[in-house]
Amino acid sequence: MKLLKHAGVVFLIIIMGLLAVACGGKTEQPTSAPAEKKDEQAQSASAPEKKTYKVVMHAEFPPFEYLDPSGKPVGFEVDLINEMAKEMGWNIEIKNTSWDGVFEEIGSGKAELAISGITIKPDREKLYLFSEPYFQAKQLILVPEGSPIKSLQDIKGHKVGVMTSTTGALIVSDLLGKANKDILQYDEMPSMVEDLYNKRVDVVVADNAFLMEHMKKNPKPGYVTIDDPNIPKENYGIMANKKDTELIKQVNEALKKVKDSGKYDEIYKKYFGEVK
Repeated sequence: MKLLKHAGVVFLIIIMGLLAVACGGKTEQPTSAPAEKKDEQAQSASAPEKKTYKVVMHAEFPPFEYLDPSGKPVGFEVDLINEMAKEMGWNIEIKNTSWDGVFEEIGSGKAELAISGITIKPDREKLYLFSEPYFQAKQLILVPEGSPIKSLQDIKGHKVGVMTSTTGALIVSDLLGKANKDILQYDEMPSMVEDLYNKRVDVVVADNAFLMEHMKKNPKPGYVTIDDPNIPKENYGIMANKKDTELIKQVNEALKKVKDSGKYDEIYKKYFGEVK
């Protein structure tokens, strides 16, 4: 009888030991992530990182670009480059700089793109790459009413205000000579027009869009614009470093997409009225 009791105890101990091993060997399985979370993680891993480009401009050229009361660049070209960035999935950082600084930053590679009413010209194309044209402009002459100046040729013998390194400056210099003391160079167009109003210069030669916008927003009686048909029209383009051939191809692609979608016309109408 004692022997049977002893065997029963041993059997019980063995059974308890086996149960303990079974319980101890059991491991918790990791909880699976929800399906939505997995999809988000997969998309995040597969989504390409957005490229960031620095864009420079001289924000003293309304309505193309100017600073709002908070100091932020706004205007036609700001809206255009932002829309192009949306089409291409780019991030862009817009920087306001001087007119000469626009060219310096592109040439040095500190910025990738420049959009600032930059006329596509053969001498510039030797140094930089340009996109397809996105705006056609021409130079206008601004004078007081009753001025003897009726055409570009008539500016000879008069003090002429132009903006440094612009098409207007080039046209006037070609006509009067680069060293002519009657040519007054300005870094900003508003200052140039103010000097005409204050009779420090007799005539101003500048881009049509700027002059028309300035006169609309800052009406000054007694001044008229002259459209000389002998002054050739010009095209604005987006500028890049000479080595960035692939980037310019993408810029042209973005520009085409914005035009094809109708967004270009919307932006144009916002700043200039009906598309011509």
